[in-house]
Amino acid sequence: MAVTKTDFINYTRCPRYASLEELRKDKLTSDMSIEEYVKEELEGKYEELLNGIISEEDGEEVDLTVKEDIQLEALMPYYKEVEINAGLLAEKYFGGESIYSLDTYRQESFNFAMNGIRYLCFVDIYNESNDEINIIEVKATTARKYKKMEYSIEKEKFPLFVKEGKFYHLAKDSGISKNYTDKVNRLLNRFTDEGKYMFDIAVQRYFIEGYMRENNINKKVNYYLAVLNNEYVYDGYMEDDKRVFRSDFLGNDIIDFIDVSDITEKYQSIVDDYRQRLEKYIFEGSNEPCKLSVACALKKNTECKYKSICFKCMPEKNTSFNYLNFRGFKVDGKTLDKYDLLNQGYYKMDDIPLEWLTSENHKIQRDCYDNNKIYINKEKIKAGLESLSYPIYHLDFETLPCPIPRFKGEHPYYQSPFEFSLHIEREPGVCDNIKDNYVFLAKTLNDERLELVKELVKRIPIKETGGCMLAQNVTFEKGRIKELAEIFPEYKEELLAIREAGRDLLEIIQNNKELYKTLGFDEYNCSTVNYYNKAQSGSYSIKKTLPLFTDLTYSTLEVKNGTEALVQYANYDNMLPEERERKQNALVIYCRQDTWAMVEILRGLRRLV
Repeated sequence: MAVTKTDFINYTRCPRYASLEELRKDKLTSDMSIEEYVKEELEGKYEELLNGIISEEDGEEVDLTVKEDIQLEALMPYYKEVEINAGLLAEKYFGGESIYSLDTYRQESFNFAMNGIRYLCFVDIYNESNDEINIIEVKATTARKYKKMEYSIEKEKFPLFVKEGKFYHLAKDSGISKNYTDKVNRLLNRFTDEGKYMFDIAVQRYFIEGYMRENNINKKVNYYLAVLNNEYVYDGYMEDDKRVFRSDFLGNDIIDFIDVSDITEKYQSIVDDYRQRLEKYIFEGSNEPCKLSVACALKKNTECKYKSICFKCMPEKNTSFNYLNFRGFKVDGKTLDKYDLLNQGYYKMDDIPLEWLTSENHKIQRDCYDNNKIYINKEKIKAGLESLSYPIYHLDFETLPCPIPRFKGEHPYYQSPFEFSLHIEREPGVCDNIKDNYVFLAKTLNDERLELVKELVKRIPIKETGGCMLAQNVTFEKGRIKELAEIFPEYKEELLAIREAGRDLLEIIQNNKELYKTLGFDEYNCSTVNYYNKAQSGSYSIKKTLPLFTDLTYSTLEVKNGTEALVQYANYDNMLPEERERKQNALVIYCRQDTWAMVEILRGLRRLV
C-alpha cells in the first residue's frame, strides 16, 4: 500500500478516519500508479491553497466548511505566480541547482517502505549546493502569524522568529523562559494556525529521512518554509505585460523563507508516533465512534469530511455552542469547549443547564429559544436610529483577496476593490432601489482603482452634505477606504472624511457598548443586544438578519454571494463579450442588493419601534 503525505495527514486525524476511507488489508499489496500519487498530492495542495484564501481574508462572514472550488480555480493563475516567484528567489538565495515545477510530475519525490507501507512525498523546491540539500515547501499563506509570535522574559518581549541575513529562524532557547516553551509548543501542535504548516513539512522530513536511510545517503538536509511576505509592497513594475516582483523600497522580497530545521527535528518523534498510530488504524481498523476533538476542526476550513457521520446528533441550527461570542462554559472550575459539550451529550441550545448561563445575552437567547419569542429593546433601537445623521450613504465593496499583489501599492492578500454599491437615503425611509442607487464596477482586470476612487468621492460628498456612511461590518469598508487613501493621496482628505463618518448597521440591530453609553443607557442596556430572534442561530450576518425584516432573497440571483462575485470578476478574460456583459450585469444586481438589504433592514427596525 502507498501512503502519500496528504494521506498521512488525513488518516492520522483520528482512529476512525482511515476506516471511513474503506482501507482494507487486501489493498496493502496493490500497486499505486504515479498518476494516482499525483492526483492525491494535487488534491492536498488545492486544499492548502483554499485554506490560505480563507485564513487571510476578512470582512464578509463566510462559511468555512464550504469548499469553494470555483474560487480556487479562478485564483489558480495567481497561486502559480507564488510558486514561480518562490522558485526564482530560492535560486537567488541558495545558489546551487534547484528543481521546481508547477507540474507535480517534474518535482523531486522521495519514498521509503516500512511495515508493508510505502510512504511518498513530492517537494515543491529541491535545492542542492555543495554537500547540503535544501528542501523548501511553498505555502499560500503569509509570514504574519510567525512574525507576530513573541515570548517574554521578565516582562520583556522577544520575537520567536528572528531574521539573520535572508532567512528567519527559531530563536534559541535561553533556558529561563517557560513562555518560550509554551510558544514553541504551539508550533508543535498540528491543530494550531502556526503548527499546521510546521506539521506538514515535518511529515515531509520524516519521509525524506526514511528515504535517505533506505538508500544510505549521508548529506546534511535543511528544511525551509517559503511563505508570502505580508510586509511586501508591490511597486507596479511590469515586463512584457507580466508582473515582476522586485525588492520593494524597504528591501523586502515577496517571499519570506523560514528555516524550520530545528522545529521539524523536534517534531520527528511526534510524527513517528503518528506513523505507528496510522499503521494500527489501517491494519486493525475501527468504525466505532471516537471522542470528538480539535482534530474534527468543526466549522473551520479544515473540517473533517466525515463530519456528517460523527456529528449526526448535532442540529443544523441553535447548537449548544451557538450562544453569542461563545468561549465555552465554566463548570466546576473547568471550561467546557464545543467538543467537550458534544462529547458529554450537550447538542442543542436547550441542553445547556440554565445555571451555566452567566451572560445576560445568553439568557436572552435562551428565553427566545425556549419560548419562541423575539427580544426587542425598543428604546435602544429607537435611540440608535435617531443617532444616525442624514443623508445615509449605504456602502458595500466587492473585493478580490488575491494571494499576490496585482497593482501598485498592494501587498499579498490585499483586499483589492473592484466594485461598490451605494444607496443614498436622504431622509428616514426615503430611498428608491434604482433611482437612489449607484454601482461602480471595473470592466476589465486592469487597474481601475483610481476611477473607483473618483466615483466614490463624487457620490459621497460627505464634507458638503454631512450625514454618515453606513455598512454592515463597517470595519471592512473603513479598512478599504484607508488603504485607498494611502495609495491615492490626492483624494486622501475626501476619503478619510467618508471613513470618519462610518457607522455600522450592527450598532442598531445588535449593540455597541460605547455608543449606547454616550446615549445615556445604563450598564445592563449597554451590554445587552438590541434584537434577537432564534432564527438567527447566534449570528448577526446580513444573510441571517435580512429574512427577519423582508422577503428579499439572494436565491434567485445569478450571483448569490461574495465568492461568486469575485469569481466572475476574476474570470473576465475567459469570457466571450456577450457572456462578460451578462455576468457584469449580474454583478451589478448582486452588489446593489447588498446595500438595498441594509435599507430594508433599517426600515424593518423603524417599523418595530
